[in-house]
Amino acid sequence: MIRRCLFGASLIGLLASALLARQGTVTMSDGRVMFGDVQDSPDGKSINLTVHGATLTINRSLVSSINYPADAKSDYQQRLSALDPNDIKGRLDLSRFELNDRQYDLASNAAHDAERLDPHNPDAAILLDTIESQRALETREAQAVSPGAQESSTTQPSDGKYLSDADVYTIRLDELRPEDNVRVNFYNNVRQRFLGKYVNTANFYAETQAQQALDIFNSGDPNLSKDVRLASDPEMILQYRGVVQPRVLAGCAAAGCHGGDGAGGFMLYSDAKQARAAYTNFYILQKVGWKVPGGDTFGSGPVYRPMIDRVSRDSSLLLQFGLPRSLAIIPHPDVKNFKPIFTGVNDPAYIEISHWIGSLSPIAPDYGIKFEIPGHKAPSSQGS
Repeated sequence: MIRRCLFGASLIGLLASALLARQGTVTMSDGRVMFGDVQDSPDGKSINLTVHGATLTINRSLVSSINYPADAKSDYQQRLSALDPNDIKGRLDLSRFELNDRQYDLASNAAHDAERLDPHNPDAAILLDTIESQRALETREAQAVSPGAQESSTTQPSDGKYLSDADVYTIRLDELRPEDNVRVNFYNNVRQRFLGKYVNTANFYAETQAQQALDIFNSGDPNLSKDVRLASDPEMILQYRGVVQPRVLAGCAAAGCHGGDGAGGFMLYSDAKQARAAYTNFYILQKVGWKVPGGDTFGSGPVYRPMIDRVSRDSSLLLQFGLPRSLAIIPHPDVKNFKPIFTGVNDPAYIEISHWIGSLSPIAPDYGIKFEIPGHKAPSSQGS
């Protein structure tokens, strides 16, 4: 996001209104970034950072800089006033925009406004849950730098149902792009350790945090990579959680379809509001496929086709199986109670998901994750 990257003076001590709490971005000396209401202490030796009701006192010696955004509320009101009073999609897009800019109250307002216009809109419900999940995540990250807290990259292991926290971080890093606006936590002085081995210090610190994370990851040193944690979603995952997953779950994850154990060769979790569940569904869609008749291109024998085809997006079974059988090049198996997700290739939902698949890297990353996909069966021929 470019809109709010032009900030005022960096340090609180330079501001005349230092004693007044203002929403700001605090960058720690070790590179960690936090967002909340910032208030300088009377003696100027520390700051108080309030994140969703929890106030932390941080020594100024640990703070690299503090930046303040432009008037986000004014910008939000201008964008909102430009929308038609009944424009649900526009409000959802505005909510995602504010979420990506970490303006959680504004993002919530826009999503609630969309929900008011359409109380049963699944996108609004998912967005509201995602907003609150990100709030909670930032609160935990802020508490990690409170006095006496130990710097740690410890993560929650897999419970066998969902991917582990470490798996989530792995996918985030594998799907990260240099231009993504993400928050990165660098643990255990990992950047200094990396700089001692590989690169020019000045050039490295001139890069975005996303690019720094990629540099460390691409070094191939697992002892460095394990201490890099993306604390927010890359752009393509944001799009997946906000646009793709709600459409897929509304059409595919019903009981008796892919919402039950073993149905259709795999299952998806219908309650996927939290990160681990959402990433588990994302991983499943990346890894499963189906054997379908080869047709004119591949001959008459069965050919394995993935749910998400990054090279030929409109051949993705996620799209083809979502079409009415009469319109699909690769029709969904003829099963009882099948209901298409899309009305056709001009359906806005079809276009959105097709564009999202087209935005993915052509070569799918090898996440190196060991996870047994729930209800997964070996790919079989269509109709078997």
